[in-house]
Amino acid sequence: MSQLIMKNEGTVDKFIGDAIMAFWGAPKDDPDHAFKAVETALQLKSELNHLHKTYKKSSFPDISVGIGINSGIVSVGNFGSNERFDYTVMGDNVNLASRLEGANKNYGTTILISEATKNIIKHSFFYRYIDKVQVKGRKEAVNIYEPLSKGSLPEDILNEVKTFEKGIKAYQYQNFHKAYRIIKALHKNHPSQLYQSYIDR
Repeated sequence: MSQLIMKNEGTVDKFIGDAIMAFWGAPKDDPDHAFKAVETALQLKSELNHLHKTYKKSSFPDISVGIGINSGIVSVGNFGSNERFDYTVMGDNVNLASRLEGANKNYGTTILISEATKNIIKHSFFYRYIDKVQVKGRKEAVNIYEPLSKGSLPEDILNEVKTFEKGIKAYQYQNFHKAYRIIKALHKNHPSQLYQSYIDR
């Protein structure tokens, strides 16, 4: 995973237990930081699927990952004491990325990005709207999205995403009967934790 990050010009900040913290845009300025972060996340997801095949042959259990991406102003540089310091990033926008990483568990997703990131990269990827959430440490709720692919999607998946968007729209307008009917039918044909989370609501 770290090799893919560095190959795509990301800075591997640190390993935190079983997590990798990485960022783009420093120490070298990079106007494509958001694009490269999302593209790398999709590559990491693909790499994990490849690893699962290897693990299966060795009778190892599957593992899942959560990736959170946010874009914005941060403090970057050497932080610590005179005796020991790290080159790292800090700030509210870093914290939001961390919250998104953890939020994947709630939806059964692998990658979640903020609206700030989506607005930078615009139509470079195909996304699915997931939810509007209030994360710890922020007063305002944020829209979150799941990037599904670089470019177009197969027609069957595209239709599934569009149907889900109709269900979400009904849910946000508090037409809960319609939302339940749409998402229940989706869950029946394509069982997922995401659909179940909305059905539970």
